[in-house]
Amino acid sequence: MDIMIVAEKMFQLFIIIGIGFIFGKTKLFSDDFHSQLIQFVLNLTMPCMIISSVMTSNQKTSLALFDILISTFILIVLLPIFAYICIKILPFRKNKGLYMFMMMYPNVGFMGFPLMQAIFGNESILSTAIVNMAFNLSLFSLGTMVMNYENNQHFTFDFKSLLSPGILASLLAIMIYIFHLQFPSTIIESLTLIGNMTTPLAMMIIGTTLATYSLKDIFYDSKVYVFSGFINLLIPILFYPIIDYLLIDPMIKGITLIILAMPVANGAVLFAKTYQQDEFLAAKTVFISTLLGIVTIPFLIYLLK
Repeated sequence: MDIMIVAEKMFQLFIIIGIGFIFGKTKLFSDDFHSQLIQFVLNLTMPCMIISSVMTSNQKTSLALFDILISTFILIVLLPIFAYICIKILPFRKNKGLYMFMMMYPNVGFMGFPLMQAIFGNESILSTAIVNMAFNLSLFSLGTMVMNYENNQHFTFDFKSLLSPGILASLLAIMIYIFHLQFPSTIIESLTLIGNMTTPLAMMIIGTTLATYSLKDIFYDSKVYVFSGFINLLIPILFYPIIDYLLIDPMIKGITLIILAMPVANGAVLFAKTYQQDEFLAAKTVFISTLLGIVTIPFLIYLLK
């Protein structure tokens, strides 16, 4: 990975996030519009991006399935185990479930897909989508349990929560890849046009989301900086020897490393609110880790290349 390309792509995404932040502060968009825009991206543009990426990629190129499986194991099994150990040995006095959740779930959906596409091209989307399916399965099962860590509240698992457009699109993309399905160029170009909206809209949504919180209150908490640095830099550095030893395919190595370096997922705020955790702590961490990611991701790639 060329560090200058990564830095340039991150800066481009930062500009779009900034535009979204400015629009959010001007109150030009209502809360309802913001919520509808999130659903528009999750339920339409991102699924179209996943499907069209397979349609437009070279389907004769074989997926590094074994490496993808190992990558998924690292992210879905080893990372939660690591997060649990951290909660046990580090001085977290409260909100342990929330801290564990934020270590376990990086922002693969809103920031991961656009960044992978920007750095590696469409060839990376299907691999990222397969990993993301496992993330979603973990999010709505293990993630719910983690949020209730040291909490007496009971949880229920709804299988329907896994049947999201993103997962269904990922399954369809896998079928298209396996059976080498061909489609008319009109359909491919239409889906591609819709899918291309994902990156700018997702970044603007992050910006408008960050604009809803007080900057003074967010920047005042030094503990959030320490924890965000731990997530953005220390965790991927600690995992890098495992990634380098177990994975062979260079693109899967890069995808795994970047996923580990991703800022905290926006879903942490929603889950914190749902399960009576500290919603503002989640929002502050999402904000700071996202801003730090503009610098830490290129730095990390430069450090470990």
